[in-house]
Amino acid sequence: MEPSPPEPALAPWQGPQETLGGSLSARPRGIAAPEFVLLDRDGGEFGRMVMHGPEGARLDAGSLRARIERVASPARYRMLTGEAETLVAYPAGSSVAMKIRCAGRPYEAAFYLLRNTAAAAPVGDGETARLTGGVLTRRYQVLFDTGDGRSLPIALFLLYYTVTLRRRAFLTGSTVARR
Repeated sequence: MEPSPPEPALAPWQGPQETLGGSLSARPRGIAAPEFVLLDRDGGEFGRMVMHGPEGARLDAGSLRARIERVASPARYRMLTGEAETLVAYPAGSSVAMKIRCAGRPYEAAFYLLRNTAAAAPVGDGETARLTGGVLTRRYQVLFDTGDGRSLPIALFLLYYTVTLRRRAFLTGSTVARR
């Protein structure tokens, strides 16, 4: 029996997911730059994520073009790969817990800002994506399940949303500190 073809929204992710083998890292380009360079296991650049704050981000990795955008309400996001909707995410009771639907499958995500980590898993199943960052740096390590074709876009959404939440917390804290 031949494997079924991937969802159209996931087809562009298949090559990068296989090439990366379940791991990537992200480092900021410059001190306060809104851009992250995405690196493979060997430290070679394979793509970039340009952050547009809470409004979204753009991802370029070889022939893969995707964007994350805020839609409808301030806390609802979607990821488009080309023009196909790949992922939708919305709060699950708070800003540090999200429900994600990627190519029709539901996931739950949790964000731990003090530890600078995030994780996502299919509802009722084991973890499929994990993000870990340095407490004082903006460097991140991303691990994802190569057996789940949805895990790479989910992992990159975790990166985007974690950076957005931490930036918002930093800006809010610096505003309070100036009073």
